[in-house]
Amino acid sequence: MDLRHLQTFKAIAEEGSFVQAADRLQYAQSTITLQIQQLEEELGVMLFDRQRRKIQLTRAGHALLQHAVQVLNQMEQMQQDLQDLAQGESGHLHVGLIEPIASKYLAQVLHVFCERYPRIRLTIEVVSTITTHEKVAAGELDLGISTPPPSNAGLSFEPLVTEPMVLLIPQQHPLEQQENIYLRDLQHQRILLTNPPCAYRTAIEQAFMAQGISVSSSIEIGSLPAIKQAVQGGLGIALLPYISTRPTPTGTVVKILADWSLHLPMGLIKRAVPLAQGKALDALGTCFKQAIASDYAIA
Repeated sequence: MDLRHLQTFKAIAEEGSFVQAADRLQYAQSTITLQIQQLEEELGVMLFDRQRRKIQLTRAGHALLQHAVQVLNQMEQMQQDLQDLAQGESGHLHVGLIEPIASKYLAQVLHVFCERYPRIRLTIEVVSTITTHEKVAAGELDLGISTPPPSNAGLSFEPLVTEPMVLLIPQQHPLEQQENIYLRDLQHQRILLTNPPCAYRTAIEQAFMAQGISVSSSIEIGSLPAIKQAVQGGLGIALLPYISTRPTPTGTVVKILADWSLHLPMGLIKRAVPLAQGKALDALGTCFKQAIASDYAIA
């Protein structure tokens, strides 16, 4: 059934005239007449009583009008919903973030984004790098922010920031006054590590293995803010991305290792062939770019 025929039928029923319906729809009267004839043939019923001076609906016409109004309203709502989705006015976005991006920038970004797009539903997950890659590739996340994915993962990567890894120690720690600190100096220290899988932890373990040093007396904590608190409490030391130590937590000291220089890029992760998500997804990525760029401009 052609929706245009239903629109024409509804207009005639409301106007009570083929002529007025033609004017309203900007159709020729012959087009209006033909559409109603085709609709009546398709349904096998007469829709209008044409024997009277002013045409009236037949019983079948009254029944069809009730359904036509519902169908056309639903079509109009569907078109509006799709238009809103394309323009970023509605929809549901799933986003995955690694630390420290989540704890440092998420609240600021959401404040700006939700003011611009109040009808967008958001689901935010704070997950590991590997989980971010897997979920974006599987279509479970629309956007991720993490370290770069493998080249064969079918994902695109847009760098936002590149961070050096630094050493965070409590004040009055034996290493605080040491001018040059080397990886071997950490061999017998209690090192606080993130849970596997984590890009930071992998990089740390590989650095120690390259020098034949084992990471001993470690504590695993799945949260960078919690690791910083543990360092503040004197529970151990930690190797962290510099971004997560700004500003330096009270009661701690940031040190640079003399023989280890690692810079981890972090950026936007999307499917290499993204699904159509409208403007909202791009706007969310832009909000993160602006928040990070502003932070580093100030720093």
